Amino acid sequence: MRLSEVFASRVQARVLEELLNAPHTIFTQVELARRVGCSSSSVDRALKNLLRLGLIRIERLSANKIVALNLNSRVVSLLIQFNRDVKKAETVKPG
Repeated sequence: MRLSEVFASRVQARVLEELLNAPHTIFTQVELARRVGCSSSSVDRALKNLLRLGLIRIERLSANKIVALNLNSRVVSLLIQFNRDVKKAETVKPG
């Protein structure tokens, strides 16, 4: 897997970031679209790519798509830690 596949588009990166910020949370596709400020169809394309990469799980619950990180993926574990490290680095003031 290449980083260019993981962060293939701005929408995909924003969706992934939202999921990484709450790794144990389950979202609907509509909720993710609202949170990242994108159309549901754009988020759907991003979710398909993330699913293909094995980074998320998707289930159908009546008319809704339920989305969560695939916590069994080693890459997801690394991405969660990377996301935490980036956040910590942002809070450290130089000097």
